[in-house]
Amino acid sequence: MNGMMDFRKLLVAGSFFLSSKALASEAIPHTINYYEILADTLHLGSEWVPTIGGIMVLLVLSVLGLRYKAAVAEAGDQVVPDGRFSLRFLLDSVLDVGYQLTKENCGSHYRRFLPLMCGIFVFILISNLSGLVPGFLPPTLSMDTNVAIGIVVLIAYNYAGVKEHGAAYIKHFMGPAIWIAPLFFAIELVSHGSRPLSLGLRLMGNIYGDHTLLGVFTGLSYVVFPSLLMFFGLLVAVVQSFVFTLLTGIYISLAISHDH
Repeated sequence: MNGMMDFRKLLVAGSFFLSSKALASEAIPHTINYYEILADTLHLGSEWVPTIGGIMVLLVLSVLGLRYKAAVAEAGDQVVPDGRFSLRFLLDSVLDVGYQLTKENCGSHYRRFLPLMCGIFVFILISNLSGLVPGFLPPTLSMDTNVAIGIVVLIAYNYAGVKEHGAAYIKHFMGPAIWIAPLFFAIELVSHGSRPLSLGLRLMGNIYGDHTLLGVFTGLSYVVFPSLLMFFGLLVAVVQSFVFTLLTGIYISLAISHDH
């Protein structure tokens, strides 16, 4: 009997990690959050938790970037993608998504926007995927992180518009006729100013919904079914990274367009 009870405890503990119950600390109280533990250790407030998460993601990206740079240097002039599954193959595949999005949306001078577009895509992707590790909440679960990225996007595409058009860029905000220009200008200011908020809300809402769904089903069943939802979490992580980057490319395209 004791052996059976120990087996059950082991099964429940194992399924805890398989189902990533720790993902849903918002939906399920008293779960482990290592960022909160680190914040407490450093005597920081809870408002620093998303910042710590973002810094950890940047550290992971820095390590991956250095490893990728070394792998590319080792390949030398061989530009053919690595045929085997490796870090270089994985990062080539991820960066190719950012490259295609940039090329399709940012015009003939798309190369100058590659660092921004690929950087946003990879950062959000790694942030979202970090939530699949028990005990780590993704930084993108916080509006602070998402709005900060949105503000970077706002500054970047307006800077690109000014660089492309000069002072004539203001015409993008003036509407089709001079007599309604003040009204259009006010509307455009509100529209552009709300974009970081809308980008942040869209990303946070989907990530929060995914974690809440997983938390609810984990509370109903600790074995098998919640683990299947991790595939749904993976899909949400990739799609939301794609959508955020796609919208960034669209905003840049509208800012540098000469059709207005």
